[in-house]
Amino acid sequence: MFKRKSVYAIVLAGGGGSRFGGDMPKQFHMLGDAPVFMHSTRKFDTMGIIDGIVLVVPPQYFDHCQNLAAQYGLAKISAVVFGGDSRQKSTYNGLCALDAYGDSIVLVHDAARPFVCEADAAALVDAANAHGAAVLALPVTDTIKLADGAHLAAKTIDRENLYAAKTPQAALLACLMAAHRAALQSDFTATDDCQLLENIGIYPKIVISNIPNIKITTARDLDFAAFLLERGVVHGF
Repeated sequence: MFKRKSVYAIVLAGGGGSRFGGDMPKQFHMLGDAPVFMHSTRKFDTMGIIDGIVLVVPPQYFDHCQNLAAQYGLAKISAVVFGGDSRQKSTYNGLCALDAYGDSIVLVHDAARPFVCEADAAALVDAANAHGAAVLALPVTDTIKLADGAHLAAKTIDRENLYAAKTPQAALLACLMAAHRAALQSDFTATDDCQLLENIGIYPKIVISNIPNIKITTARDLDFAAFLLERGVVHGF
């Protein structure tokens, strides 16, 4: 039994969503009764394990997001901060808003994944408490091919120990802050927070996801998410 640590969620809604197209970032498009980013944000707001939420947003949407937080009655918003010019910098900005919270656990979540699951969040917190960090993932089920320079399938990769990383990703605040600061000092760039942790010798525990929380990248993904929501496939997620 571990002593209960404070738990904070950082919701990354600061990206421009260039692959989505249009004049509005994907996270601000409506999905059912709320913008995409609000689905995961208000889910975190209802979780008993979550003590606070840091919302990372584009500077031009700062006031809009504060108004939406009030409109949807969110009670756990600890801070709304500006995003950076990359996911990594946006996460660091969110972490800086939590720097005074000391011995706590942080869940970092992509706002483009609207169907965050409370059971997954709880499992990640437990794993981060025990191991220092944890990553939500699904075993790779497709056959994976390694292509050569001519885009020919040169090799088939053994998928037995392959996992597709998702979010949230969890870590002790001190560990994640150390990983980000080490990356800043060495100009190291990663695609997710787990890679930053790996870079300083912290290896996150893999937690198998209960649901395939899709990431909205294109307009077609948004249509599929709306279909799942309308059909009740993710009801009660």
